[in-house]
Amino acid sequence: MTDRIGFVLSLILFSAFSAVCTFLAIGGGEELAFFFAVSGAGIAMIYPTVMAFIARRYPNGSDTAITFTVTLMGVGSVIGNYLIGWVIEGVKNAYGPTTQLGLLRGLQAGYGFIGLCAVICAASGVVLYGYLKRRQELI
Repeated sequence: MTDRIGFVLSLILFSAFSAVCTFLAIGGGEELAFFFAVSGAGIAMIYPTVMAFIARRYPNGSDTAITFTVTLMGVGSVIGNYLIGWVIEGVKNAYGPTTQLGLLRGLQAGYGFIGLCAVICAASGVVLYGYLKRRQELI
């Protein structure tokens, strides 16, 4: 499917799908909590799609490009996980660190941050799509 619609468009769709599912789960309460798991289907596709895009875009130097990208994604993942924890703890402490409401609001904020990151990923994909299309280098 990714090969048919294109790598960048796939990234946009997968990220947007994950964001929508995450926000549905947050807003829908327990009845729609399964959308947290469903959102993983979109997130899981991002990494291999990025690697396939790089391999096609840089056929001669893909080893270097992939190594650099994997390193940056790893650093971004560590920083992202730290920020998610920081958001959860900050909101939880604002509502009462030992209360059920504090825990609930903290987790909602943490998942909301994850959804926001998916929205940012989709928006970045739109910018990349436009840039590559203007240069006629869209894969």
